[in-house]
Amino acid sequence: MLGFEKDLEKLKKLAEFLNADIVVYRSGIFSELMNEFDCIVAYMPTGIIIRSICPHLRSKWVDPAIVVVDKPMRFAIPLLGAHHGANTVAEKLRALGLTPVITTSAEFSDGLCIGIGCRKGTTSDEILKAVHSALEEIGANLKDVRLIATIDLKRNEKGLIEAVDSIKKPLMFISAEEINKMNVRETKATKIGVKNVAEACALFYSKKKELILPKRVYGGVTVAIAR
Repeated sequence: MLGFEKDLEKLKKLAEFLNADIVVYRSGIFSELMNEFDCIVAYMPTGIIIRSICPHLRSKWVDPAIVVVDKPMRFAIPLLGAHHGANTVAEKLRALGLTPVITTSAEFSDGLCIGIGCRKGTTSDEILKAVHSALEEIGANLKDVRLIATIDLKRNEKGLIEAVDSIKKPLMFISAEEINKMNVRETKATKIGVKNVAEACALFYSKKKELILPKRVYGGVTVAIAR
């Protein structure tokens, strides 16, 4: 939770709700924060944040999520990393009366949600082959896909990231805690502490919550599709 010292009381309220650390803004602070935290909630003007973070941006896969809260505490604006935590935090702040300002297209477009689980070290080609095979089973193709989702344990899975980058789709991550709250069947994924991976991830972001392709295993990749 980042902001000015003069706003400490409001920072404390936000930090307590989010179970976050409080950091008081000073010149150059973003060079430290960008490497230390995976999400920064900033109660300060957007312009200051943009000018401060620009020299430190690397890629969407390693940069932290950043959410801006406006001065009257009416809006929560995901500024960076919307699909990697910022949208989720902004939505969580609804409980404090803030309105999330969501601008990413995945939340407003229709289409299929693909849930993926994979073994460590699975290549991009293996994942793409599995995705195309799964879509072929239901008579669909990539243009019908809204987003791809997986468990957050795969946040640094190189092959998965490369595969999703190549087809230009949003990649969403879901925590084990969120999955285990869902009413989904248990699978062999219980070995890693979750009820289910592919089906749960597909259903989590789907609009109709309808599983149209139960999990299929293609080599080291598990795929499920929902709408």
